[in-house]
Amino acid sequence: MSALKPFVARPRVASSRRDFASWLLAGALTAGALALAPAARAETPLPAARELRADAQAAAAGGQPLVLMFSLPGCSYCEQLRRSTYRWLVRDGVPVRQLEMVGDYRLLGFDGKPTDGAALAAHYGVHLAPTVLFLDPDGREIGERLVGAGVPDFYGAFVDRSLGQARERLKAGAGR
Repeated sequence: MSALKPFVARPRVASSRRDFASWLLAGALTAGALALAPAARAETPLPAARELRADAQAAAAGGQPLVLMFSLPGCSYCEQLRRSTYRWLVRDGVPVRQLEMVGDYRLLGFDGKPTDGAALAAHYGVHLAPTVLFLDPDGREIGERLVGAGVPDFYGAFVDRSLGQARERLKAGAGR
């Protein structure tokens, strides 16, 4: 009877190092390519601001302020807020509109005249994205603005507070 010798694979050190180096290089090249490529992740859509006067009048008719979110393309904080807070408000019927605070974002302002996102941001003194305003049909701020993404655990409470202020001011102004 012959004794079977167990097969023991011996590591191929040179080949193993080459394989690891190849794997490492491939990973680095892939990471570099991804860093240069545009973000593949789709952003959470919110209704676009296109006709502010009409949107704000429709909102006020329903007892709501127009919630206007100023954002920038590729802003991860803006995306975080769209996903965690504002898409749910839209679903619940709150009139939220988003605009990008850049010169090539075209819309009609509260005066009915054409404007762009950068001009509207300058008009309201918005310098940081995201910034959220709570507006009446004339484009006046009637709730405390929210600047930046804030602390995620408390952000919803800030939105609720500003939304409540704006609704109360709309109701108070309805009797004028």
